[in-house]
Amino acid sequence: MVKGRIFLKKKGRKLLTYFLVMIFTMVLLTGTKMPFSNASASELVSLKEVYKDYFLIGNTVNPADLTNTAKYEFMKFHYNALTPENATKPDSIWRDSTSDPSFPSADNMLTQVKADGFYTVGHTLAWHNQSSGWPQSGLNYTEARESLKKYISTIAGHYSQDPYKLDAWDVVNEAMRDNPNNPTDWRNALRSDINPIERPSRWFEAYANGGNGWDYIYDAFLFAREAAPNAKLYYNDFNDEELPNKAIAIASMVNELNERYANEHPEANGRKLIEGIGIQGHYNLRLNVDNLEKVLKIYSETGVDISVTELDVQFNGTSADVPPTKEQLKEQAVLYAKLFMLYKKYSDHIERVTFWGVADNNSWRSTGYPLPFDASLAPKEAYWAIVNPEAYLGLDELPPKLTSFDFGGDVFNIAGKTEFDVNVPEDMSTINFTSANIAHEYLDDEVDVKVTLNPSNGAVSAGQPAVATIKIAWKDSPDISTTYTVNFGHMTAEWESDQNHKDTGYRSSVTIRFSDGETKPRLFQAFYNDGDGKPVMLNSKEFQPLPKHTSGKLTIHTDISIDNDDLKTMTLKKSLWNQNWAPIIPARVTDFNAPENFWQLAKTIESGKTYIVVTVDSGLALTNKNVPSVQTNGDVNNAKRGLAGTPVTIEDDVIIAPEPIQDNMKFIFNERTSPDSGPYTIENGYKGYTMLSLVHGGLIAPSILWRDLSTDNTAPLRTDTTIGDSALDRAIWFNTGIDPDTGETTLFSYTGSNNYTYALHGNKEGFVGKGGTEPLENYVAANRVKLYEYVSDYLNEDLTSPGTEIVLSPDARIVSNRDADIPVKADVPNGAKAVLEKDGISVATATFENGNAIISAKASDIDASSNYAIVVYDRSDILGAAILPVVGVDKVTP
Repeated sequence: MVKGRIFLKKKGRKLLTYFLVMIFTMVLLTGTKMPFSNASASELVSLKEVYKDYFLIGNTVNPADLTNTAKYEFMKFHYNALTPENATKPDSIWRDSTSDPSFPSADNMLTQVKADGFYTVGHTLAWHNQSSGWPQSGLNYTEARESLKKYISTIAGHYSQDPYKLDAWDVVNEAMRDNPNNPTDWRNALRSDINPIERPSRWFEAYANGGNGWDYIYDAFLFAREAAPNAKLYYNDFNDEELPNKAIAIASMVNELNERYANEHPEANGRKLIEGIGIQGHYNLRLNVDNLEKVLKIYSETGVDISVTELDVQFNGTSADVPPTKEQLKEQAVLYAKLFMLYKKYSDHIERVTFWGVADNNSWRSTGYPLPFDASLAPKEAYWAIVNPEAYLGLDELPPKLTSFDFGGDVFNIAGKTEFDVNVPEDMSTINFTSANIAHEYLDDEVDVKVTLNPSNGAVSAGQPAVATIKIAWKDSPDISTTYTVNFGHMTAEWESDQNHKDTGYRSSVTIRFSDGETKPRLFQAFYNDGDGKPVMLNSKEFQPLPKHTSGKLTIHTDISIDNDDLKTMTLKKSLWNQNWAPIIPARVTDFNAPENFWQLAKTIESGKTYIVVTVDSGLALTNKNVPSVQTNGDVNNAKRGLAGTPVTIEDDVIIAPEPIQDNMKFIFNERTSPDSGPYTIENGYKGYTMLSLVHGGLIAPSILWRDLSTDNTAPLRTDTTIGDSALDRAIWFNTGIDPDTGETTLFSYTGSNNYTYALHGNKEGFVGKGGTEPLENYVAANRVKLYEYVSDYLNEDLTSPGTEIVLSPDARIVSNRDADIPVKADVPNGAKAVLEKDGISVATATFENGNAIISAKASDIDASSNYAIVVYDRSDILGAAILPVVGVDKVTP
């Protein structure tokens, strides 16, 4: 019976696959012609039908679309969700507070699309762009808050009513900077007035005039919830797929604001304030899909929905006069196929995938031909890739999946996940995990299951998990497989960077991983006077155990923020203990006069890392901001457009100013092969890198640094547009090797076909390329740079007790089954209590007088199998604790 059910399931899967593959066979047999290039909507497969069991398929809508019958019928055929492209943006609907909102155009459009059954998303309420009149300049915190409430209450309130009621809102749009250094500190990751090139939020600036700039985000969602109680509220942003830092900042913000809302509004009964995160998805063909999957994992862990809100994939190097080639169209289709395979994989978390434009000519990126339909609404290669991404990529059937695995008596249901953390008991040093631990629904002759352990012996130690990689594949199609990762580890903890904010005080956080489900963590902040080393302030907090096998963040904070000048007089020791007063990790010691995170001279280049590039001669850092001209020396007749330079101050190979570092001074180095590298190949010892800046003026898609065409000894530098893959020789930067003593190197690009070598040249006027057709060595000496990387340098300390020092006699101990009097000394107020705790439970107490107390313990409360500690309390506050040894009576010297 079971075998028959499995056989039918596989047969059904293969029949569906056969049907879809047959469609693709017809498509691919067309050879050089665009598949179905003249097909009408009625001849195509509806995208919303293809994905009806996964997520909504959306697009944009404008009032003019409803009067274009053919286009609107096309939209109704393919999509079930619509987002007004511009009609509900502030500049379109209510330009400023001195005027009245203009609803008719958006009302009429939304009334029609709602009547036609579309799910509708308002876009957007609080944004730094296309919002020229909100807020007015010069407002203080109170005025700005009232202004924000007026705008959101009016607009969101209006569209909370039928017949144009919106189902969801992008409440706050693009509030984050692109590449924050300490991403869990989301407040400092926001667009503020620090770096104007980042297009700062005027709402942040106005709120900061008398209040906390970051509070505008919480208020925006709160006002939207009040005005549109039935709408789903989204935070929406872009460039979160390039590096995980921005996604971590967004997730940290969503988690904290949802926790705040739950505490302040218990009547919400568990409904979250921020219910969704929008990934805009403005991509180009250089997107790293693996990075995007990391982002999906980060967002899925917040417990809110995810939507892809503005999807398009543009070509690099195309223009209105240079359309994509057939090969490029296939490359675009492959990327779309990979994206939709990934979206299907995470469909349990994804509510909607919305394209930003119906056809290429409707796109704001029209010269990049970014959409699956061309200007005549005919399907491009990308359309067929989206309809069935597995078949397009040559996967003629869906990969097999696991259903569960077991370990240590626990069963882990897969439920769409591909990575798991599993707690290993502290007394277990090796794990045994094989295919026998794995369950699936297939017959043994249908699939192969392979388990690989790293290390191969399954060894597990503190901070060193064992990793099991599980691959399940069809026996008759071994390339069609699913890979799972299971991390087996002892419970660990890792300190995060501290934050000192006006609203949450001085915050210290620690992330627990591989929770054992039993440990009750105790988190301490102990501030000591730098002069005499005496305690100034102590905070402590006890937590319930995290669920077994999970991760979580624990946070403690002072009642108010601490003035920076006061901080410089103190040292902080933060520590984490279990319920038996054993430290979980070493304490982190912070000297507030020494930086823990800084930009330091780099002696190596690693792909994927971020660097600041500083010229040796001028001391300027390469900065992604266009300057009109840069002269390299007196014999240049035509000075070239280039990039700016920012003065930096360096001491002991560390950048100490400016503070903070502007985001547009940071470039991500990604290893890539040049299409025309000449002798500069990996075989000859050269690695090439693209230099990616995530701050780029008015563009969304980040652009890499490249040199423009030139026939003299200078070449303009560009980051304001993309460059085609065939011309990447002008965007690949090699180096002459980093001097191990000085850290100096020369960055240069090379084009083998015409023997052009251009070194990155910077002086007081900015940066250009400098070179020509002479040998490389002729350009090296005059064009030297140094790279600086972001590093962390922390001092850890093994503490025997948290907080106030508790003095016990040098041979202090208690003996099993014997009465004991335990003298305790501590610099604490009279009336403080000294408590003997047995496995975390109080068994004896004494009161301090003049810094002394004597605890009397009964023999019946003392046994060698328990853990004991002396804990000092001032009322309910823990001032300190110390471990007290216990020995069996047979160990006592007579």
